Amino acid sequence: LSARSRAMSLTQDKNGSARQHVLAVLEQLAPIPKREFAYFESRLRWRRLARGECLTRAGEVADQVGFVVRGLIRKVHVTSHGKPIVRGFGGPGAVVGAYVSLLTGKPSYLSVEALKETELFVLPWAEMPQLYARHSCFQTIGRRLAELTLIEREARAHELLTLSASERYARF
Repeated sequence: LSARSRAMSLTQDKNGSARQHVLAVLEQLAPIPKREFAYFESRLRWRRLARGECLTRAGEVADQVGFVVRGLIRKVHVTSHGKPIVRGFGGPGAVVGAYVSLLTGKPSYLSVEALKETELFVLPWAEMPQLYARHSCFQTIGRRLAELTLIEREARAHELLTLSASERYARF
């Protein structure tokens, strides 16, 4: 963790807004019993990323997934000529990570980078098997995240194949 990162649990959130934020994100995916949410939140760590700081940097093996509370994240590829190509953004409510690297255990080909100061809760990816085994709500959440990622990628592929750059920009 960077010097700007600090430890905090959801239960230490003074006004409960971060806790409610993460709960709302998860409950959009599947109902989660109070006891299971309490366990889930005990596994999270608070991170504050400075502008330009990465949750995962290209070439590194990803080991955590993030739940954005405040700020803005981008997923960016860098060409061999050093040109950044942005694949997507994630603001408050987004679940972000280098998913291919998380799933394969291989170095990421993209960076997950803060475009401005960003606050998020991170879950170590190593916790996922225990969560899946613990309660079916976590299996449903994982499946729904995978489905939404597939939908997002297919829509992006369609745009790249059928729209001009100016048409894609107009949609943004």
